[in-house]
Amino acid sequence: MITYREHRKELLKSKKVKEEYDKLLPEYELAKSIIEQRLKKKMTQEDVAKKTGMPQSTISRIEGLTHGLPKLLTLKKIAVALDARLVVKIEGKRR
Repeated sequence: MITYREHRKELLKSKKVKEEYDKLLPEYELAKSIIEQRLKKKMTQEDVAKKTGMPQSTISRIEGLTHGLPKLLTLKKIAVALDARLVVKIEGKRR
């Protein structure tokens, strides 16, 4: 049986797959950071939803990246609910 990491490593050997992966990486990192902070705070999606005034389904869609990127205001509400800091920046490309 192959692990997720091994499978990803194998897939990323393809230049085309790597390019597409790199395009989506910021979105995945965003979703990952929200999930990690929520779990760190021992909160459920419902807990975050109540604190933000959003439906739980919205939090689920944001974490699952099923409806594109959330608005900045939505991310601010989530950060407040998680007692976290929202950082948005543009950096130079890694070489």
